[in-house]
Amino acid sequence: MLKLVKNNFNGYILPVSTSSPEFVFLGEHPALDFANTLYAPHGELADQLRSWADIIEWLHQAKLGDGAALEVSKSGAKAALEAVVALRVAWVKQVMGMLAGKPISRDFLRMVNAALEKDRFSEAVATGNSEAHFALVRSASELRGVDAVLAILSRQIADFLTGCNHEYLRQCAGHGCVLFFYDTTKNHRRQWCSAAACGNRHKVAAFRERQARRKDG
Repeated sequence: MLKLVKNNFNGYILPVSTSSPEFVFLGEHPALDFANTLYAPHGELADQLRSWADIIEWLHQAKLGDGAALEVSKSGAKAALEAVVALRVAWVKQVMGMLAGKPISRDFLRMVNAALEKDRFSEAVATGNSEAHFALVRSASELRGVDAVLAILSRQIADFLTGCNHEYLRQCAGHGCVLFFYDTTKNHRRQWCSAAACGNRHKVAAFRERQARRKDG
């Protein structure tokens, strides 16, 4: 079942559920947290981005964006949602490819660059708390709605691709877990999305297995 979940990308747009989204931020990078909006919190693959309101709420919780600039019209919400989900589908496929040692596809890079090219902003050097400290300040984006959201998400993907060591990209070793994370631990030997969740379940399962072997012995 896990192999099917990891490779069947055509099944990543799932039926709408009435339950509230269960966002997780365990990826150690927003780009991976975005990929992780499709995961299996209760053993079954569940899409946490099922409406435009879900996307806005995820961006808010991820501290990537907020406000009226990200809103879309009611009539445009379905197409906007599909555009964001399409980016995530393509991104998850690339993440799986990186884990398998494959290069990022040119088509995907064109997809990301197309979203980035729409953005327009200016930058300026400003003084900080004193004249000896400086900061590069970027103006607010002029983009609105789905274009703004796609630019925000594409920028995070670009940041991961250009600024992170892909050798430390991981997928949780937990049975049935599909979450990705960037291993920032000192020895880079992290196995679990969360030690309290998948890590603990693994320890409990291993303990029960040892107990069962002792009884059989």
